[in-house]
This record gives sequence, structure tokens and C-alpha cells, in this order.
Amino acid sequence: MGVAQSSHYVFTRSMLATWAGCCVLFGASLVYVGANQGWFKLNKAENSHKPSSVSDDKSAELIATQLMQSPAARECLDNPDEWKRVPFFWLTSEEMRKAAFLPGTLHAPNRLGAEPICFMNRDRKQFVTIMHIGKYLCGHEGIVHGGVQAALFDEITARPAFWNSPLNVALTASLKINYRRPAIADQLFVVRTQLKEMDGRKAVVTAQLEDKKGNILSDAEALYITPKDDSLVPDQSAFFSKMEDVYPGRF
Repeated sequence: MGVAQSSHYVFTRSMLATWAGCCVLFGASLVYVGANQGWFKLNKAENSHKPSSVSDDKSAELIATQLMQSPAARECLDNPDEWKRVPFFWLTSEEMRKAAFLPGTLHAPNRLGAEPICFMNRDRKQFVTIMHIGKYLCGHEGIVHGGVQAALFDEITARPAFWNSPLNVALTASLKINYRRPAIADQLFVVRTQLKEMDGRKAVVTAQLEDKKGNILSDAEALYITPKDDSLVPDQSAFFSKMEDVYPGRF
């Protein structure tokens, strides 16, 4: 009877090197295919400590300075007989500001990093608002969320409505928005608002959102109504008179 003999495989250094190289090539191929198929995204290590947006380094003061130096703001400031600055955030109580959506939730770094600047025309029917919208208010990557634009339109179109409505009080009844172009985040925007029609308790206001080049990105039309029941919202006439005295100049 023969004796069984075991077989032994000896791996040389060259064989091991070839095997290791094949593993590396296979792994690299898998990474390449996965990245191209969208299975994951590659991050460059050399950029891991760099800010992903210039707004990371912008303070509220710097943004405010840029707003004041924008062409739209300069145009208003250079014509004090026609334009006057008024506060954008109306609420004076700190607790009320914290509870409000724009001055509380959205007024933060990489969102509304600084209070927008608002100018009112002497006819009190036209308003110009300059703001910086940060990178944390996006829907699609790098594009300002349509809902954020809607909230801003709702807030901004209220100005000519309030200033011209009975008792300086009005509530939003409807808001229609047309989205024309993507609004790229982390830059300055201008919103131009105008009272289109005033009929008793009803005010129709139009507005358009522009980029720094003047391109219209979206536009809106809002209907505001003053309640019949005065007890629902108190008379705001005295408050709006004070609003016009916050910044120098008066028509």
C-alpha cells in the first residue's frame, strides 16, 4: 500500500507581490466605479480643513457692510429725497424676535447672516430690500430653497401693504410665486416690492427677487386684507410712525 503524501505550496516573494498588486488594482477599480456611479463621494483631504464657502469667514458686520455698499443700497442712499431706510426686523422685544421665523430662526450664520437692509420710497408704495442668503438655506445643493423664498416674499410684500392699509394692519390672504431661475446661495440679493392696487381693506403687492446682476430669479404677487374686526389685530399707526424715525431723515 502506498503512503499518502501531502502537497505543500510555496509562495515566492514575486508571487506575493503580484497578488498584492492585483488586490490594489481591484480596490482602486471598485472605488473608481463607485464614485462614478454615485455610490459615494470622494473628499479631497487637502481641502478638509478649508471653509466650503466664503460665508464661513464672514461676520455679521462684514455682511452688513457689503449690503450697504451694494449698488442698490447706494442708489437709495444717494437719493435721500426719494428713499429712506427703515428697519427690516419690526419686532422690538427680544422674546418676540426669538419666537418669530425670520428674526429668530433664519437670522443666523450661513442663513440670514445679517439683518437685511430695507429702503422705503417717499410714496410709501415702493420698497427695496438687500439681503445675503447663506448656504444653509438650500433645497437642491447650492440653490436657495423655494420655501425660503416664499417666506421672504411673504415678509417683504407686507411692507407696502402695512404702510397703506387701514390702521397699518393687514394679513396675508394669498401669495403666488413664479420661480424663474435658480437662486444661487451665499450671495447678495435684491427684492423690489411695489403696491399694485389698494381697494379699501384689500392690498395687492408685487415683488421680484434679483441677483447682483439684476437677473430676475423669482417674482410674487400677494393679497393682503385688513380684518373687519379691529380686536383681532390692534391699530399699528403709532408704531409705524415710530418706525420711520429709527434712521435719520424724514420725507
